[in-house]
Amino acid sequence: MKDKRRQQRHSVILKVDYRDVNKFFTDFAENLSAGGMFIATRKPLPPGTIITVEFMLPDTSVKIKTKAEVVWARKSTLSPSQKRGMGIRFNDLTEEDKKKIDFLVSRLKMGLV
Repeated sequence: MKDKRRQQRHSVILKVDYRDVNKFFTDFAENLSAGGMFIATRKPLPPGTIITVEFMLPDTSVKIKTKAEVVWARKSTLSPSQKRGMGIRFNDLTEEDKKKIDFLVSRLKMGLV
């Protein structure tokens, strides 16, 4: 299966606070790129849901806050290695924040974080 991702991504565990119009949630992201992230959650939101996400990059005091859209949701799994959750795409990430995430992902790939 060909990987359709546009940005380089890497596994990372980040605490993510997010909210839609009605509720506030805290879960953990399991991978990250400048384009979006996978949030592991037992109750993924439906695709098309617009949320505001806020997270801190590891080993920094940099907090990133942006709007995002739920692109896909996995409500059940086929194997123990899969997790329930949702893939989100950042909608209005600043160029500066994209660069910070790309820098972090490249450092993670080199084992520097």
